[in-house]
This record gives sequence, C-alpha cells and structure tokens, in this order.
Amino acid sequence: MTQTVQSLAKQFCMGSYVNAVDAPLWRETFNYLSQLKDDSAFQKAKIATLWMQYGGDLRAKIRDDDLILAVLRKALPGYNGEGLNLYRGECWFLFDQHQIGFCWTPSQTFATSYAKGLNAVDSGGVLLRCYAPTEAILAMENNVFVCDTSRLLRLTTLELFPKL
Repeated sequence: MTQTVQSLAKQFCMGSYVNAVDAPLWRETFNYLSQLKDDSAFQKAKIATLWMQYGGDLRAKIRDDDLILAVLRKALPGYNGEGLNLYRGECWFLFDQHQIGFCWTPSQTFATSYAKGLNAVDSGGVLLRCYAPTEAILAMENNVFVCDTSRLLRLTTLELFPKL
C-alpha cells in the first residue's frame, strides 16, 4: 500500500509507527499534523508509548525539532504531577547545536549510561540536569519524561565524556 500524508497521519494518531516511510513523507505528515485545530484525533496514551519507542527514529527522519514539538504538544497526554529535577545523556554535537532531545529521566545513573555510551559514539557525550516544571512535561511513561526543552529551567552540564 502506498502511504499518503493523510494515511500516515491517521496511523500516527492511532499510535502506530511505520518505519518503512521515507523522511520527506514523515516531514510532510508532521506539517499536516501540526496544522490540525482539533487534538481529539490523537490517541495520546498510545502516542506517548510510540514516542518512547520510536521518537529517536522519527526525530532523525524529520530533522526539525520545532515541528516535532508542535505536534508533540498536541499529541501527548500531558502531566499533572509536580515539577522535578531530570537528567539526560546527550550527544555533545547535538548539545552544542542546541538540539537537546525530548526524553529525560529522574535517574542520574540511567542518563549517565547514555552520556558515556550510545550518545558518545559520534562526538562524545554530555550529562545534563535541569528542573522541569509541570508545564514542561508533555508525557511520562516508565519513568521517562517527554519534555518541551524550551520550558526547562536551570539547565546544567554535569559531566563530559569522550568520543567512543
């Protein structure tokens, strides 16, 4: 079946990820989704699960964090808990370009494993800490918090790790 923007958007709204779709179609689909006026089409809990599993793949394909954030603000269920300190292990190259990822954890140990492991492969890694007020958190699942990075406070670099 040939994918169209509308069919891919419908699948995404139902919480399904289609890997065999090229980057331009995913970008077009996110542009389409960002313009939806009504967010009732989004099955928000399912999309949160989809994002936790495939968000990195989608981010690499779409390559537009502002566009992704516009969709995630509509598509994710939100968060009603207290604000909290969170950590992220980020790739130094992305951090240096102000492209900090969306997923954060309250576990410094878990974030450190990413900072000196997977996210250190291309350019080295950086361990980050921030305070995420309630309004910055778009979803939480399995102790992973999807955040609007523009709303994070007191972003601090804790440690740098060499390139692997």
